[in-house]
Amino acid sequence: GAVLSFSCRDSCQAWCQIINVSESRSPFLTSMEGTGNETNWSISMPSGSKYHLYIGLALAIGSSIFIGSSFILKKKGLLKLADRGVIRAGQGGYSYLKEWLWWAGLLS
Repeated sequence: GAVLSFSCRDSCQAWCQIINVSESRSPFLTSMEGTGNETNWSISMPSGSKYHLYIGLALAIGSSIFIGSSFILKKKGLLKLADRGVIRAGQGGYSYLKEWLWWAGLLS
């Protein structure tokens, strides 16, 4: 495949190897310079793209925190039941459904 060089506004440069090429073109690619295996593309990003990046990053971090805390709360609820010596769910027990900590983890 071809190797593309992407130049950014802040003098950074990225290299990309194209493996599968289709006929469609992205609306972000505005111009192309060069021939052969090395091609320079100019990229035009929408003005709010940095804003969208920060929103996406915040959503990714927030979801990781919620998923992790949910797992921890459910696990603490199950460990609390194990300390009491009740029948585990794998052995046919349903006492975890009475544990508020497990429900807090499930609903978070």
